[in-house]
Amino acid sequence: MMFSNFGHCGLIGKWLASFFFGIFGCAQFVMPVFFFLGITILVANDYSTLAMKKCGAGFVILMEASAVSQLLYKDTTVTVHDLFSVAINNHATGGIIGGGVALLLREGFGTAGAMVVLICVFLLACILLTQRSFVSFFKKMVKNVRASKEEWEKSAEKRRLEREAAAAEDRLINLEEEEESSDKATSFLKMKSGYKKTSDKKRAKQCEEKVKELEEKKEKKNPKKQSSTSAEQEKTIKNIKVNVPVFTSSDEVKRKDCVRELHPQIYPFTEEDGKTEPFKGKLDFSAFTFPEENTSLISEQAQESTLEVQEESYAPPYKEKGAFHTSLPEEIRINEDLGSLIEEVSESIVSEAEAISEENVYPDAADQAIEQKEVPEIEAVKDMKEKQEENEESRIWKNGAEIKQRDTEAKDNASEVNDRDITIQEKQMARQDTIKKETAQEVSSVESKEVVPDRKKAEGKDYLFPPASLLIKEEQGHSSGQQQYLQETAQKLYETLKSFGVNVTITDISCGPSVTRYEMFPEQGTKVSKILSLTDDIKLNLAASDIRIEAPIPGKAAIGIEIPNKHNQTVHFRDLIESQTFKTFKSKLAFAVGKDIGGKTVVTDLAKMPHLLIAGATGSGKSVCINTLIMSILYKAAPEEVKLIMIDPKMVELSIYNGIPHLLIPVVTDPKKASGALNWAVAEMTNRYKKFTETGVRNIEGYNKKVRELQKSGEIDPETIKKMPQIVIIIDELADLMMVAPGEVEDAIVRLSQLARAAGIHLVIATQRPSVNVITGLIKANVPSRIAFSVSSGVDSRTIIDMNGAEKLLGKGDMLFYPAGYSKPVRVQGAFISDNEISDVVTFLKENEDVAVYDTEVTEKIENKLKSSAVSQERDEYFEAAARFVIEKDKASIGMLQRMFKIGFNRAARIVDQLSDAGIVGPEEGTKPRKVLMSSEQLESYFEEYL
Repeated sequence: MMFSNFGHCGLIGKWLASFFFGIFGCAQFVMPVFFFLGITILVANDYSTLAMKKCGAGFVILMEASAVSQLLYKDTTVTVHDLFSVAINNHATGGIIGGGVALLLREGFGTAGAMVVLICVFLLACILLTQRSFVSFFKKMVKNVRASKEEWEKSAEKRRLEREAAAAEDRLINLEEEEESSDKATSFLKMKSGYKKTSDKKRAKQCEEKVKELEEKKEKKNPKKQSSTSAEQEKTIKNIKVNVPVFTSSDEVKRKDCVRELHPQIYPFTEEDGKTEPFKGKLDFSAFTFPEENTSLISEQAQESTLEVQEESYAPPYKEKGAFHTSLPEEIRINEDLGSLIEEVSESIVSEAEAISEENVYPDAADQAIEQKEVPEIEAVKDMKEKQEENEESRIWKNGAEIKQRDTEAKDNASEVNDRDITIQEKQMARQDTIKKETAQEVSSVESKEVVPDRKKAEGKDYLFPPASLLIKEEQGHSSGQQQYLQETAQKLYETLKSFGVNVTITDISCGPSVTRYEMFPEQGTKVSKILSLTDDIKLNLAASDIRIEAPIPGKAAIGIEIPNKHNQTVHFRDLIESQTFKTFKSKLAFAVGKDIGGKTVVTDLAKMPHLLIAGATGSGKSVCINTLIMSILYKAAPEEVKLIMIDPKMVELSIYNGIPHLLIPVVTDPKKASGALNWAVAEMTNRYKKFTETGVRNIEGYNKKVRELQKSGEIDPETIKKMPQIVIIIDELADLMMVAPGEVEDAIVRLSQLARAAGIHLVIATQRPSVNVITGLIKANVPSRIAFSVSSGVDSRTIIDMNGAEKLLGKGDMLFYPAGYSKPVRVQGAFISDNEISDVVTFLKENEDVAVYDTEVTEKIENKLKSSAVSQERDEYFEAAARFVIEKDKASIGMLQRMFKIGFNRAARIVDQLSDAGIVGPEEGTKPRKVLMSSEQLESYFEEYL
C-alpha cells in the first residue's frame, strides 16, 4: 500500500492508491504505517480494551489532520463525489471521511469554530493515546517556574546581606583602629560572644548598631573620659557574663586564626563570630581574691548584683601565638576549689575544641585578657565609689534591662544558627554519646565477667528443671452470681425444649473455662435426631453465639448441650504444671493439654498417641498449643532423655527455642532442609531397628532397660553404649512443606508414622490448611491422634477428625481433643503461655545448662542429603542399577548397558558419563571398555552418603 501511494505498483497499485486517497485523503500517506502498527499492538495485547482505545485515538488524530487539510483547501465541494474526486486528483484534501467531517463542522460552526472543535478533539485523543493529562503538565511547569523564582530571590537577598555585612565590618574595623588607644578595653567588654555563627541578616544588624555606638562615642568625647571609663568598668564588673563557646567548623577557625596571628589588634573576636547560649544563675565572686583595699568593694558590688548571667567555660590562660596576652597581677589568684570545679565544667568543651582544630582556639583567654585590663583601673573605681553609690538603684534597673535584652538576643540568635554549626554540634554530641556507650560497655563487660555464672554444667550434675515461678499465675475468682446464672440458663433450656414437645430431665451442669455443658436425659421414646434438629431454635431462645450438642455423651446415658460462658477464664500453663496430675505423670513425654469442660486438668502421653496432628484456622491457637507441648517436655524430661527436632517454615514461631539443650539440631526454617531432616529421621529409625534386632528387644524401652542392666553389671563401659533418647519431630506448618517437596515429605512422614513408634520417634504435625491435598489419606491413616481447633466449615472439620463439630468452636484455644483410643473427641480449653514466659524459660535453660552443642553428624548428613538430592535429580533412573552391573562385570561400555537395560545409545552414553563423573568408572580409552574404579563395598558406602 505504501508503494502504491507513490506510484510504484503499476495499474493495480494506482487504483488502490486512488481509492484509499479518496477515502482517507492526505492521511493516506501514513495510513499503511498506522495499519501495521495498530494491528501489531492489538495482537500483542490480545485485543485488550486499552489497546483498542489507543488505536482508535490514533485513527481520530489522522482523520483530524485530513479534516484540517480540507478546511484549509479553498474549494467549493459540497457532495461526497466531489470530495472523493478532488482527493484522488490532488492528494491534499480530506477525502470522504476527513472532508465530510470538515464540511459538517464548517456548516455548523464556521471555519474558525470548526478549527476550535478539531483542536479540542485532538487534545482529547492525545490524552487517550498517551494516558497523560495536559493539566498536570502545565501545573508542574508553573510550579517549577515559581520555585526557580523563589530560589533566585533568596540567593539575591543572601548576596545583598553579605555585601551589607562586609561593608559594616570594614567600617567597624576602621572605627576600632581609631578607638584602639583610648577605648579598646570598653569595646571588647561590649562584645560578649562565643563562636556560634549567626545568620548574615543578624550579623549585619549587629555591625550597624556597633558602628553607630562607636560614632556617638567619638562625638561625645570630653575631659571626663577617665571617670566614665571607671564607671563603665565598675558596671562591667557587676555585669560579668560567663560564656560557653560553641565552635565553628575547623576550616573557619583556621582561617580566622591565621588573620588574627598577624593582626591580633585589628581583628579581635567580634559579635559576628557567634552568640552565646543563655544561662540562668548567680555569679559567685568568692573564688577571686583581690588586694585588701579592693576586696570589700568587690564583695559589696557582687552581693548587690543578683542579675542573670550566662554559663562560662573556664580555662587556664593559654599563652599561644595569636591569643591576647596580658600579664595577670600576682595579687589576683583563683582558689583551688573553684579551679577544680572549673576544670570539670570545661573539660568536655576543651577536648571537643582540640578534636575540631589542630590550632586550639581559647575564647576564655580573650575574656581573661579583658578582665586583666580591668584590674589596673580598680583604684579608679574605688575613687568613684561615692558617686556610684548615689546612682546605684538606677544602675541596677538599667543593668537588669540590658541583661534581659541580651537574653532575648541570645534566644533569637539560637534560633538562627546555620546548618554548618548545627552539624558540628550534632557531631560533638554523637562523639560524647559514643564515648559514654563505650565506657558503659566496658563497665558492663567487667561486671558480666564477675557476675554471670559459668553456663557449662558441672560433670555429673543433673538437669536443672526450670522453676514454675518463671510462669504467670493469675487468680481468677468466680462471679458471685455464677450459680444463679447457671440455674436460670438450665431452666430456660428446659422450657425451650418442652415448648417443642421434648421432655427432658437435666441431670448435671459442668462449667468449664469457656463453655458449660448441660447434661440431660430425654424421656422414653424421644429420638436423639429430634433434639439435634432443634439446634438453631435453642440458639435463638438462649441468645447464644453458637452451641454444640453431643448426643450421646460417651459412657453416659445422657445428651450434652454445650453453651458458651458469659465470661471466659484463661487457663494458664502454670496451673497445669503445678497440678497433681502433671506432677505424678510418669511419662517423660507428658503433654499438658488444658482443662476439660468439668475443669479437670488433661494430661496425655505423647508416646502412646504416638503421632499427633494439629489443625485449625489462623489465630485459633495452634502455635500456642505447640508451645505448650514443648514447654511440657522441658518441664518433664532431661536433654539426655528427649531430643527435639523443630521444623518451622514460618521462621518466627519456634526460632526462640534455639540454644536449649534439648534440640538435636538448630531449628530448621528452610523447607528443603526440612525434607532432609525427615529423611535423616527415617534413616535413624532404620538404624535403631537394627540395634533392636542385634540386642533382641522390641522397642526403645526394652533397649534402654538392657543398657542400664549392662552398665550396672559392669560388663561394658558406660561410654561405649548409651541409652537412646526419644525424639520428637515438630512441624509447625505442613502445608508449606507439601508445596515445596510434596513427594519426599509425604513419603518420610508416612514411613515415620507407620514404623517409628517403637523406635521412640514421634511426629507432631500442625497445619492451618486442613485440606485433602495437605492432610492426605496416607497421613490421616497413620496419624491416629488429632487436635482440631476452630475451622471455617464442616468439610475442614471432617478432614481433621472425620466428623463435624470443629466449625462450632469458639477459637482462642478451644479445641476438640481426639487421641487414639477415644470413641469421640473431648472438648478442651487449651492452656495459654505468653512469649515472655517462653523467653524466660529458654533464658533460664541457657544460663543453667550446657551451651547447646548440636549433633554435627546429623547436620552433615542433612547437608549431604540436600546435595545428593540435587545431584540425583540430574541422574538417570538406571544409574544405581548400572553402577552395580558394571562392578559385577568389572568393565563398563555403552553397548553393554544398551543390551542390559534395552535403552538407546544416547541414554546409555549419558549413564556412562554419569558413572565417570561419580568416580565409579574411569575415563574413556578409545574403543576399549572403561575401567571400574570402585569395589562393591565402596559403592554401597557411596550410595549411603549421596543417594
